[in-house]
Amino acid sequence: MKLSTIRAAGLVLAMALGGTAAQAQTELKLSYNQPATSAAWTEVIAPYADRLESLSSGKLKVARYPGEVLHPVADGFRAAATGITDVTSAWPLYQASSFKLFHGLGLPGALPASDIATVRVMDELYAKHLKGEYEAMRVKLAFNASTPSYDILSTKPITSLDDLKGLRIRAGGATATQIVERLGAIPVTMSITDSYTAFQQGVVDGIILASADMVAYRMIEVGKHFYEIGVARIAIPHAINAAYFDGLPAELQDVVAKAGQEAGFDYARMYMGLTEGAMAKMAEAGVTVVKASDADRARIAELLSPMWDDFVKANGGAGSPAEALVADMRALSEKYAGMSDADILALPPVEGLR
Repeated sequence: MKLSTIRAAGLVLAMALGGTAAQAQTELKLSYNQPATSAAWTEVIAPYADRLESLSSGKLKVARYPGEVLHPVADGFRAAATGITDVTSAWPLYQASSFKLFHGLGLPGALPASDIATVRVMDELYAKHLKGEYEAMRVKLAFNASTPSYDILSTKPITSLDDLKGLRIRAGGATATQIVERLGAIPVTMSITDSYTAFQQGVVDGIILASADMVAYRMIEVGKHFYEIGVARIAIPHAINAAYFDGLPAELQDVVAKAGQEAGFDYARMYMGLTEGAMAKMAEAGVTVVKASDADRARIAELLSPMWDDFVKANGGAGSPAEALVADMRALSEKYAGMSDADILALPPVEGLR
């Protein structure tokens, strides 16, 4: 008998024996890569766990595992699919060969400037274009999230685009790796949790990452040269074990959906605050900040723009799902760029996410 079937049967039995639905309870294992002291845990994941319990009136009991206790971040899909955990971060960049269309979200300038708008765009694109790829990994979507735009931190001075040439830059894979290579640096792919040691030991000269995460992962202890380019975001969706989700009663599936919607926007709000504070912390750490000049930004745009056409060509060309995804991504980004965060948050949830 499948674990999800056992859990569901146990829930029904508890309801029958206890006399009321409020007395029934089933466990949900929630794991995460960052420690319990991190902003991601305290501002997003822990409130998400609380919300699962409260919205279910205690029928869901969340067992919480921060700090990679159950599995490393790069094993998110395997852990969620096999029942090591029930909900965790499961990012396509760590399983790059298993995805095609999902990588389109990382194209330069693909998602809006607003973190809130980005979550909304991702939800709509997921429901229409990306769901099949993600669920092929034997998981369902818990909630969407995205990093802020990526910049570069290095142990070596970077005053212009030319200074990137030949530098070994850590990238998470997928389009981030392509971006590093197109900008003249040498991409080195590894998980975020391995990056600090590699940076500290000189295995890499720099990292491409959101400024907030440079601070969260203490990279500014090593790298003292920040080059602000804001080239792209990276999708960081979170997954729920498909068998576990399917085994839940409809009312608890609705709870998972509602809690996930709020968690996605909590992630956006967290990053908004962290990005605002990151520059101050860099100044305190003695990091030199260089904003790319207008000339460098124009060169960066020129170097990266072929990635859009290459993405479509590599995934079927004209008339393909990739072309449809790109068209919708551009249209949605433009649509929500013209709306306030408050107006976006007031919209009804996107249907068809699970």
